Amino acid sequence: MDFPRLAVFQAVARRLSFSQAADDLSLSQPAVSKHIRQLEAELGVQLFRRASNRVELTDAGRILADYAGRVATLSEEVRRVLGELAGLRRGYLRLAASSTPGLYLLPEVVARFGRRYPGIEVSLWLGNSAGVAQQVLQGAADLGFVGLRPELPGLQVRPFAEDQIVLATPPGHRLARGIAFSPDLLAGETLILREAGSGTRQAVEAGLAALQARPARVIELAGCEAVRRGVVAGLGVGFASRRSLTLELAQGLLCISPIPELIFARQLVTLARKDRRHTAATLAFLAALGKTEPNPKGLGDP
Repeated sequence: MDFPRLAVFQAVARRLSFSQAADDLSLSQPAVSKHIRQLEAELGVQLFRRASNRVELTDAGRILADYAGRVATLSEEVRRVLGELAGLRRGYLRLAASSTPGLYLLPEVVARFGRRYPGIEVSLWLGNSAGVAQQVLQGAADLGFVGLRPELPGLQVRPFAEDQIVLATPPGHRLARGIAFSPDLLAGETLILREAGSGTRQAVEAGLAALQARPARVIELAGCEAVRRGVVAGLGVGFASRRSLTLELAQGLLCISPIPELIFARQLVTLARKDRRHTAATLAFLAALGKTEPNPKGLGDP
């Protein structure tokens, strides 16, 4: 249905006069009559009865007038809502993150963002780095945050924070002391690693391969919390982001090995699809993310 014709119909229905509707719309009366005839032909019904100097709505005309009013209201609402969206008064923001940024960096940013833009609904999906990349590629997430730089051509990747992966040990463990590194240092150890697809695991495997260091045994646990709990429970030693160990360190439940070779630096990165323009909400969130301290306390030398 042609919206300009519908607007002409509303003007005639409101005035019950073709000439007055023409004046309201700054159109000629023949132009108004033409619009009405075309609309009646399109709908296959008569909308007005014309008798001498009077114009009346037919039953079909009254029904259309009711629906036309609803269309006008919805049209105005669409303009208002889209205006609010552009002005960050309303909208949605879907985030996906791996454990380290999702649990230890983004909550503070989401809270700050929510205080400034309370009309924007934010959801945060948590998974490993490979899963986050797929969430962004499939359009299920507007932005992704991971500790593994994916080699996927459809993604735009930008660093936003530095991170350190360190070796967590039980208190009193020999690797918690400042002993010299040698390739056989882990030969007698059970090493707890994250699951496949984890950015932490990939960084650790690459680092240990470069050092030619191999543990006696590997236990795979899903998630950084499981790795921490495994170390605290005495399953072995495990690599984790330094950011994730703050509570256990404060409680004396575990230690961090000070051996420099067993500390791996990495960048945390944001992911976005290359073929999508950033929305006002994603740009505002990235701006809020930029205000996060990239090297928080506890990320320096052990």
